[in-house]
Amino acid sequence: MTDPGTVPYWLDGAGPMAGQLAGAVEADVVVVGAGLCGASAVLAAAEAGLRVAWVEGRRVSWGASGRNAGFLLQGTAERYARAVSMMGRERARRVHAFSLENHEGMASTVARLGLDCGYQRRGSLQLAGSAAEEGELLESAELLTADGFAATVLSGDALPACYREAGFQLGVHLPADGELQPAHFVRGVAAAAVARGVQLYEDSPVTGIDAPAPGEAHVHTAGGVVHASLAIVCTNARAGELLPFFADKVDPVRGQMLATAPAPLLFDCPVYADHGFDYWRQDEHGRIALGGWRNLDPDAERGTDEHLHPGIQARMTTFLHRFPALRSVPVTHRWSGTMGFSRDGLPICGPVPGLPGALAAVGFTGHGFGFAWLAGKSLVDVVLEGRSDFTDTFSPRRFL
Repeated sequence: MTDPGTVPYWLDGAGPMAGQLAGAVEADVVVVGAGLCGASAVLAAAEAGLRVAWVEGRRVSWGASGRNAGFLLQGTAERYARAVSMMGRERARRVHAFSLENHEGMASTVARLGLDCGYQRRGSLQLAGSAAEEGELLESAELLTADGFAATVLSGDALPACYREAGFQLGVHLPADGELQPAHFVRGVAAAAVARGVQLYEDSPVTGIDAPAPGEAHVHTAGGVVHASLAIVCTNARAGELLPFFADKVDPVRGQMLATAPAPLLFDCPVYADHGFDYWRQDEHGRIALGGWRNLDPDAERGTDEHLHPGIQARMTTFLHRFPALRSVPVTHRWSGTMGFSRDGLPICGPVPGLPGALAAVGFTGHGFGFAWLAGKSLVDVVLEGRSDFTDTFSPRRFL
């Protein structure tokens, strides 16, 4: 059975959705990994009329997709000015636009499936903690606006008092961003996919993937095997464990999080600070989910073990107390989760080099809810149409 590790607030009371894989199963497509990307792929494939088997080593949304803050943010982990300097103006604009398309796809899915996942679109706020960061935010806001994306600079009295009281002087509001209860979204999509005929298997760690030719893929677990025409791998941080091509291209990086009891309403949208290393939001129940601070000990925060880092957790609690209204609000949950960071900071999505019967989408670099939904759908577009703009942009072949 699944080892729950440190259970996130989002997964309170979440039980199994399916049994283990046993024996041999036939399918058109086998999807490995039941997080956001896998959920997107299986739903798209099922709705296209394909026979789909879905294999998960733990439970649906039990990895990073159920352990994040539930932000639907635009862009990459880098601020837009930095992204432009790294990728060039046109490529940065195109990558940024993909993240907004990803959000629209998730929002339409919430409405279409009637998912109860606390989805809201209240924008997001990027806060500057230093003069240097203020300059970076101002430059990013100017570039975003010039490239057709909405961004509003907030300073002085325009910045809400709670942030000024905590020592912040400037922020940039991005009104197109949103938030949701991440595990409820993924598990809601999973339920819809199963209702459409997807064969889901939980508690079934994959031990090997053979995909030697187009039209031939075999996914093995201790209890059984799935024979399919194609394998789609959506394991993000653990990609290198199953597909050697990704072993030196995707690094597992742990993130610490906590949640509080219901608190006085302070934050009206998701917040990023300290170049994105610190982040928090207040959900529809008044609880604050806060995470980050891995830059305090980056070497220790590598790997796939979901243990708590006492020093980082203590620092996060101390940060809450920068807001006077939160000093007496208790912390009710502490957890961690493992993200997959690609070597160039961008998703890796498309056919796996050297494995003709497999596609993969991994390496979302802390912004899985900004790209992974579109990535999963795009892999199915490749199956059905032969290509997609998304996989052309983020192809694994860029590393060859």
